[in-house]
Amino acid sequence: MLSERKENILGIIVSEYISRASPVGSEAIARRHGLGVSAATIRNEMARLEEDGYIIRRHASGGGVPSDKGYRYYVESLVKEGDIPVEEQRMISHLFHQVERELEEWTRLAASLLARMVRSIAIVTSPKAVESRLKHLELIAVQDFLALLILLLREARLKQQLLAFDDAMSQEELSFISNKLNAAFKGLTRFEILASGVELSLAEEQVTKAIVHIMEGEDVQRYEEPYIEGLCHILTQPEFAGGEMMLSLLEVLESRRLVRSIFPEMLAEEGVQVIIGAENREDAMRECSMVITRYGIPGEVSGALGVMGPTRMQYGRAISAVRYMGSLMSDLVAELHRGEFPRRSIS
Repeated sequence: MLSERKENILGIIVSEYISRASPVGSEAIARRHGLGVSAATIRNEMARLEEDGYIIRRHASGGGVPSDKGYRYYVESLVKEGDIPVEEQRMISHLFHQVERELEEWTRLAASLLARMVRSIAIVTSPKAVESRLKHLELIAVQDFLALLILLLREARLKQQLLAFDDAMSQEELSFISNKLNAAFKGLTRFEILASGVELSLAEEQVTKAIVHIMEGEDVQRYEEPYIEGLCHILTQPEFAGGEMMLSLLEVLESRRLVRSIFPEMLAEEGVQVIIGAENREDAMRECSMVITRYGIPGEVSGALGVMGPTRMQYGRAISAVRYMGSLMSDLVAELHRGEFPRRSIS
């Protein structure tokens, strides 16, 4: 832990650098913040902060900028997380009620609102069942030996696959198989389907294997492809004025590596997570911070949302916005699962 004076100075350096994007000097701290000590004393304390790795200075008499360690201390010990104003909550609630029961629209709206609230890139994935459950299936004849399998999973996820049979199959025979498998497997996971012990013909067994294979592919993918909004906000930040850094970041976002490899590791813990600078696995994100969380119904349905910007981001605002939006989305998903109109009261 830092002394109270060092904490105050570090907090001032972080907050001023976030606001001004320029090194913060001892004279400016003494002049603007009235700490009751001289600029020389502040300069000495800054030297100690530099030695301990909390700030970086290009030369001894120059201003300081926060290091990743400094930002981490600020986030864990100094940041002030405020509530989202009631008026803003009412506006957000109203917007979500305009797209009732539309998961894709909820996800897109959440990304747009987060980007606007924090003025950074927002990343939101649609909620996804932890384990896929079969809701309905249909088999449609295409040719004598070919049929289209249409599979509807929970969360209204529609999957299709062509199946080639060894024998010619009429639409009547395909409908019989569909009805039998719907009756036997509705509401089941792939593991429950495999363990059901239902007696099947060769054709029915072939369809069942295709169903299980599709569901397995869904279950392996922990998070859906994300909606990304707010690139325009990060383009205006001085950290990304150089084309090479911006291009590297865009490559990460466009390749969706965030969801496939980064999100699952970051979201191993509950609650809002803050990843700062070099804590990111991707080299292109070493000048960025992320504030992310999971939402949904624990053990049943899960999505992820967060914001990304330069390490010089407004952490208090970002954390409160991500926490609020995660809570709101969890409520909407829970109410949808209960079959209710998604509402959220604002006191």
